[in-house]
Amino acid sequence: MKLTDLFEKQYYDGEPLETGGTSISGKAAPAIRALYGDLIDDGDKVLDYGAGKYGRNSDYLRARDIKVYAYDPFNFNVEEGGWDEGEIAKHLPKGERFDVAFTCFVLNVVPHHVEVQVIRDTEKRAKRVIHITRNQDVYDLAKRGLISKNRTIWPFFLEEFWTKKKPPQVEDITDELIQRFCEFGFETSKGFQRIPRLEDHGYKLVRKTSGVKTYIKDKR
Repeated sequence: MKLTDLFEKQYYDGEPLETGGTSISGKAAPAIRALYGDLIDDGDKVLDYGAGKYGRNSDYLRARDIKVYAYDPFNFNVEEGGWDEGEIAKHLPKGERFDVAFTCFVLNVVPHHVEVQVIRDTEKRAKRVIHITRNQDVYDLAKRGLISKNRTIWPFFLEEFWTKKKPPQVEDITDELIQRFCEFGFETSKGFQRIPRLEDHGYKLVRKTSGVKTYIKDKR
């Protein structure tokens, strides 16, 4: 049986399923800390796109005198503003241009069609765009969920991805199938997860660990 016989859609095309459960509190993400002084420099004006309800990455950069606008239309605490410590704005500033725009664990929690919108939005507002996404840990989550027939992941797999009437057997759950399912995207108990392929959008992979990938497109 060919893998392409098992699904019709390349990506999940329904409504976003993120519920805020994947927002992370605490210190700034290590991937963001690694950007400071390397891909984000003193004097840069930065857009944190999809800052999350805690704004941890924005506040980390603000503490280092980087001018940061934190934006998140779902996890905001001010309508406009977004420049000061603790502020996360519902709206983007009109006509503002940035040196750097970044997303951190945003594109892996939205469907592909939303990913495309986010990429267009960040690229038209900044000279350098950075996207940080999850990596192998999403694959591991999907694999465990399929093998154990997890009560959230398994029904989503059958309803949205698998097109055969008969449920898959153990031998059908191959590494290739799991990878495709991860790129398609799937629902978990905390929200949506997927593995984006930003190379398809012209991005360069500059850092990679088992859990995190950092992509950049520099238009300067």
